[in-house]
Amino acid sequence: MQADNISTFYYRYLRYFLAKDDATATSYDKYMALSYAVRNQMVDKWIETQKRYHVSNSRRVYYLSMEYVLGKSLRQNVVNLGMDESVTQVARDLGFSLDEVYAEEHDCELGNGGKGRLAACYQESMATLGLPAMGYGLHYDYGLFQQEIEDGVQIERPFDWLHKGHPWETLRPEYACIVGFNGRLAPSSSSQRGPRSVWEEYDEVVAMPYDFPVPGYNTNTVNTIRLWSARPTEEFLSDYLNHGDYVRACEETSESGRITKVLFPDEDVRRTTEMRIKQQYFLVSASLQDIVRRFKQHNNDILELDKKVAIHLNGSRCAVAVPELLRILIDREGVPWQKAWDITRNVFSYTSHAVAKDNLENWPVYLMEQILPRHVQLVYEINQVHLDAVRKEGAKESGLIRELSLVEEGEVKRFKMAHLAVLGSHAVNGVSRMQTDLLTQRIIGPLALRGSASFINATNGIAHRRWLLCANRPLASLITEAIGDSWATNPEELERLAEFVRDDEFLFRLGDAKHAAKRRLANEVLRRLDIELDMRAMFDVQTKKIHPYKRQMLNLLGLLARYLRIKNGEDPVTSRLHIFAGKATPSDQLAKQIIKLIWIVSKIVNEDPQTAGKMSVVFVPDYGISWAEYLVPAADLSEQIATPHLEASATSNMKFAINGAVTIASKCGSNVEMIERIGSENVVAFGHGVGDIEALKEYKPYEVLESSAELKAVFSFLEKALSQFPDGHAVYPLLSSLQDADPFYVLLDFEDYVAKQRMVDEIYQDRLRWLAMALMNVANCGWFSSDRAVREYAAEIWNVEA
Repeated sequence: MQADNISTFYYRYLRYFLAKDDATATSYDKYMALSYAVRNQMVDKWIETQKRYHVSNSRRVYYLSMEYVLGKSLRQNVVNLGMDESVTQVARDLGFSLDEVYAEEHDCELGNGGKGRLAACYQESMATLGLPAMGYGLHYDYGLFQQEIEDGVQIERPFDWLHKGHPWETLRPEYACIVGFNGRLAPSSSSQRGPRSVWEEYDEVVAMPYDFPVPGYNTNTVNTIRLWSARPTEEFLSDYLNHGDYVRACEETSESGRITKVLFPDEDVRRTTEMRIKQQYFLVSASLQDIVRRFKQHNNDILELDKKVAIHLNGSRCAVAVPELLRILIDREGVPWQKAWDITRNVFSYTSHAVAKDNLENWPVYLMEQILPRHVQLVYEINQVHLDAVRKEGAKESGLIRELSLVEEGEVKRFKMAHLAVLGSHAVNGVSRMQTDLLTQRIIGPLALRGSASFINATNGIAHRRWLLCANRPLASLITEAIGDSWATNPEELERLAEFVRDDEFLFRLGDAKHAAKRRLANEVLRRLDIELDMRAMFDVQTKKIHPYKRQMLNLLGLLARYLRIKNGEDPVTSRLHIFAGKATPSDQLAKQIIKLIWIVSKIVNEDPQTAGKMSVVFVPDYGISWAEYLVPAADLSEQIATPHLEASATSNMKFAINGAVTIASKCGSNVEMIERIGSENVVAFGHGVGDIEALKEYKPYEVLESSAELKAVFSFLEKALSQFPDGHAVYPLLSSLQDADPFYVLLDFEDYVAKQRMVDEIYQDRLRWLAMALMNVANCGWFSSDRAVREYAAEIWNVEA
């Protein structure tokens, strides 16, 4: 019956919405029609969910994030709605390939990477767990750039993800609101504490909301992500009366729509620009106005706001929400200052992803005075109250006061936005045990001891339904056959797979599922890149943002050492296919040099007949969620080798492990917890830990280089090989950074890394041992589900229930 309904709606949308029939419909038309048909089956649940929340008027969590990396939605929605069999039957009846239709959807990547994907995972888990929740973000016109590689050089292309339309969003113009910028402050007669001023004559920008449904898995809950798009108002700017130039007035007014034009690159946080500040304030202002509006629908007393509303800030880029809510309560609702501050702190919680003080968001005061003059007053007032309390506790030393202050003095005075988020929240969490320790002991330091916020750890998790149930159907089917299907909603059930660790037949079937994933990846690489992969090789995969601290260079040096051993007549025990994928931030020249060097090394290795059947190197361009859904299930070995003290958590390690990849792991972020939970015998750990690095009194990389014959041979080879390429000199600064400073301890960990890679080769030859390790990775990864993480947030931070 469901298949008949889907088919009916498919044809209805194809004809009456897209004005097509079977003869004229393109593959993309079929994707659009099928998406609308699936969405049609979801709408009633979506409406009923919102009605249920309004009737219950229970405490609700609102998740603010500057980024959402949603990927493709059709397959995920089909699976979560329990429509998989029906949609498969419809595709079969209508005579088209479902995989081809799925491939037509563009990735919705409104984020630079980890934090955006984490936000998307948490939204899916909140819906599955039935939590009354809503996400807020920005509706960027252009998402993360498309990456092309031309002779090893990264070329960025704009990604207009909306150019063909998007079937999952719903425009909600009735909930549009006005966000103000600039303007001036006028004196107020208010007798409340602190400098009272009226913010007036500000420039207005319309925040237009688009809603995206988020269906839970096998539930009646469909939550919402609301993304705000900046639009010009219908009024000209205030100086129109002065110049009277109509065309100029139109151009100036349309400029306000640029706020959500482009996703701001994930670059140095100290390079704060006017647009970055405007983007962040635009999100929090529109969202807080919407949250207060929702609260007032069923509640009359604004003083009860903190009993019904929990707002979570995903990173310090949302920190301006603290003075914005304070402004709304004081200036618009007439709440006394101290009461408004108490409500604000009770409402907010904050996740910090920082691993060093340099990662903390800092806003130049002079810019903020221009853009948000009222908020500057409020931040100074918050800081004064905070420092008064600190001094009452006996803190007198000027250095400590400066460290605790929200104002960073210097040539350019700055506001410490992360400190503001901490002071304005009742709870603060890190994203791995290691990062939480760094956060409380060193990054925030004294503020963690003297603030009122509680600090907890909530290790990141992944949406296992997306990354296993959807992305790896052969493995998911094998798991369900073995232990039933309850693992989809109770991932801890995966532990039951450990019972099969000595079942040879089951292990070989696990190997068959891995082979199927490798074949699927090989077919896609051949189709899109015209490269034929060696199916006999171990698939050794590193998919990360390209950055020196991610240590792609360690991987490269290690594989070059392998290459030189082959050249010297030592045949490797195991043939390897080294796969790299990732994007470099446009302004990060060293990261771009890493891509260039990967390309050069691939040319050297792949064109050498002596390496045929022994090793090869491939760089997969334009890495995103779609490519990840091919690469993650296919990996035999997962390279999780970032610098120990610079990786906050990472979640790609969890995605690979739950798909049966064995991890070679540095002692960073959540790797440490993975080693503990999966078992050190099932993870190949190497290198120095945070404590080891800190114990180094003076690190001299040139001494490490001189002491390692293999490392010296690699650098000597590179020096000669690069001279054979016309632009080989382009990577000299990258190599010099290793030899002169090695800030990410690549050379320090090289020897142990290479030794452990040799061990990996040996283990891989013992087929049953390798498959047993792979199985234990799957079995012990249930704890790393985002369902567990969200339950922790709900119980320990948000105080919300399903």
